[in-house]
Amino acid sequence: MLVAKPFTSVNWAQSVDLTSGRPVVAPDKQTGASRGNIKDVCPSLEGGVSPASPPAYSPRTHLFYTSTNNFCMDYAVRPARHLKGTPYVGVVAPYKAGPGGYLGSFIAWDAATGSKVWENKEPFPNWSGALVTAGDVVFYGTLDGWFKSADARTGRVLSKFKVGSGVVGNPMTYRGPDGRQYVAVYAGIGGDWALIAGDMRSDDPADVRAPADPVKEIARHTSLGGIVWIFAL
Repeated sequence: MLVAKPFTSVNWAQSVDLTSGRPVVAPDKQTGASRGNIKDVCPSLEGGVSPASPPAYSPRTHLFYTSTNNFCMDYAVRPARHLKGTPYVGVVAPYKAGPGGYLGSFIAWDAATGSKVWENKEPFPNWSGALVTAGDVVFYGTLDGWFKSADARTGRVLSKFKVGSGVVGNPMTYRGPDGRQYVAVYAGIGGDWALIAGDMRSDDPADVRAPADPVKEIARHTSLGGIVWIFAL
């Protein structure tokens, strides 16, 4: 292991031992049944980045590009019964926005130095994959339904298009039979956020679910999806 530095807010560990690869846990953030309710653990159970959000690397800029989360949480162990077919966690872990008040971002990361080169902050967690091209353009989607392109070197947003549903898929690019380059992305909010975003179905009057506290406004900006969008460059 050469470098291990945080790319988002981290306080449950003080550092990472480069010899063993193990985190050096902060004593005041250790959790357990005997420790009660531990406040303000960063990041939350969602982690700093979703395992379903693959990063992209550019051999031109020598940077990684990835979606990130900016969530913290409280953490209290609770007795729980196992009921088949229901969530079985055994903790109470309410989420809250991390430092700065935003919930996600898209970043360019220098892995050689462990430093953030630029960051585009987003009001909601970022959950999409990343795509970077040889034209130094990076593409990503947001949970409130935007598909964005940005300058891979500076982060300046070049374009954004409302795709109607949160993006949790991975953008891709290809050359069509006409010789033109295309970028495609699947729009359709899913995973945890589709479960906790509340009522997103205008066609179902019985769906009156309240959203979870950290993302109270997300249902105003997205709906359930299932659309493949293709853009010509």
